Amino acid sequence: MFDPSDSMLQLSATKNGNTASLLSHSQTIRLLIAPRALVCKSTTIEGDVQIGNGTVVHVGASIIARNGPIVIGSNNIINERAVITNLHSTPLTIGDDNLIETEARVEGRGMGHRNTIHVRARVAGMSTLGNNCVVGVLCSTGPADSIPDNTVLFGSPQSQRTRTDNPSEHLAAHRKHLEYIHEMLPRYNHIIEAD
Repeated sequence: MFDPSDSMLQLSATKNGNTASLLSHSQTIRLLIAPRALVCKSTTIEGDVQIGNGTVVHVGASIIARNGPIVIGSNNIINERAVITNLHSTPLTIGDDNLIETEARVEGRGMGHRNTIHVRARVAGMSTLGNNCVVGVLCSTGPADSIPDNTVLFGSPQSQRTRTDNPSEHLAAHRKHLEYIHEMLPRYNHIIEAD
């Protein structure tokens, strides 16, 4: 089960990182970017944000640390118009190898590793996700859910089941997708250069 207070995860997101500054909504922010992370310049970033090694933040994504920091682990894909907002004083921690799809919203306390948040899905309120979870298209966690490992939220009306597929196959596809993005994204977008 994912523990948002896990300091090892927070340390891995900042280890060997570099600092860059952006201007967003007329305020200077501090953004800690690990060496192999790709962050598009047309991303909205506010507050104390750390982005781990290999993570990709696409054009138009928003990462807003209103009350507490946001710590994003390694090898995540944050797609166009996805919104990650921390409204809490504690850190919002996102583990490694997660996929946050277009127009998805993450507002909870955090998530573990290898999760998929589909198009227009939402991790709400004080919720947490374990590892290998899927929040389906237009689905949402409850305001204070603690979603256990290998849980799938799907359908309308929303249902829940335990994931039975092999997570290593999903991880291999995620890594191949990430490799492709790392090759192609800098060709067609302006990337924030870490100092």
